Amino acid sequence: MGWDERVPELLARLGELGLVGIVKIDGERDHKPWTVVISGQRLGGASIRCDGNSLDYCLRSAVAALCERYPDELVLD
Repeated sequence: MGWDERVPELLARLGELGLVGIVKIDGERDHKPWTVVISGQRLGGASIRCDGNSLDYCLRSAVAALCERYPDELVLD
């Protein structure tokens, strides 16, 4: 199962961790229409952002960056 099939579960887990998750499709962009942003006070004012051509790619990249900071906390069922 790809990350794009787990969006509701991922967003719920981010909320439990006190983070904000945003998934966006921009049909006006010709290149890299998908955007995923993860932010929140736990990130110390920083945010994780990925723009790409597929939702799965953006989610995988953002989750990988988050797991580098919090390796044991982003566990999904």
